Amino acid sequence: MKKISLLCAAVLLAAVAFAQTATPTTAPATPTPAEKAQMKDLRKDIRAYDKEKAEAKQAIKKGDDAAAKADLAAAKADKQDIIADKKLLKSEGVAHPVKLADKEVKKADEKAVKTEIKDIKTDKAAEKAAIKAGNTTAAAADKAEIKADKKELKKDIKEARRDGIKHPVRRVK
Repeated sequence: MKKISLLCAAVLLAAVAFAQTATPTTAPATPTPAEKAQMKDLRKDIRAYDKEKAEAKQAIKKGDDAAAKADLAAAKADKQDIIADKKLLKSEGVAHPVKLADKEVKKADEKAVKTEIKDIKTDKAAEKAAIKAGNTTAAAADKAEIKADKKELKKDIKEARRDGIKHPVRRVK
């Protein structure tokens, strides 16, 4: 009997303790226009930093030390801009601004690759339809569009890899 009463008392105290703790409700803060502009600037700085680092790497591979040093100096300046933007956004209440901006950059890269792949598929279908209909001029125009889209896709893939996406085409599919 004593054990049952102690157990009931413990359950009652636990229920009272849980009832008193309120779950924190944090409403997602809507970013102000200034924060949006700062995030856009941070994304541009991150892209510029990645581009300069990639160019420096290519210059080192080619053996062009002067160009590599210039690219690394530009990357260092971009890194300082990133740090300044990070401090400003943190003071405005944005949590992990660099990480957030990096995710947004990668998301934009994936979206660009996905769009180009979709365009290529659409143009290939249009080319097949034109060939089936016997319209050689339309088929030639579609073939030229496919070639241009493939060129854009290669450019987007290169940018995505530079920004840290390992397999941009596989991630899109």
